Amino acid sequence: MRRLHVLKVFWLAVLMMVAAAGTAMAGSQDFNLVNGTGRAITQIYLSPSHSSDWIYQDELGPTDVLYPGQSLFLKFSPRDNVQYWDIKVIYEDSKEDYWYNLDLYRIFTITIRPGGTVSIEST
Repeated sequence: MRRLHVLKVFWLAVLMMVAAAGTAMAGSQDFNLVNGTGRAITQIYLSPSHSSDWIYQDELGPTDVLYPGQSLFLKFSPRDNVQYWDIKVIYEDSKEDYWYNLDLYRIFTITIRPGGTVSIEST
């Protein structure tokens, strides 16, 4: 009888850990991007830090603009199991800025600033 109780508790603990792990991974790389650059952004690109290609093309959309001080919540569920990401933005005047090695498993809000600097709020 005692052995059966211990076994039930064990399997309940295993189920809870599996459920918690699934919840933690679902949407775990979603983040809020705040435009602290002082300039209007017309395009946003994301890429794993180890890649030389911008895999996730124009997350902003073809007609949208992210004005200074505005924010955008990016529901980001990459097909890659990658922790560190780079962000590239293109401004209205076609100039670009980059931010590198951002840990999207730990970051909830990124305020991008000119020259590749950021303010980060972690989860």
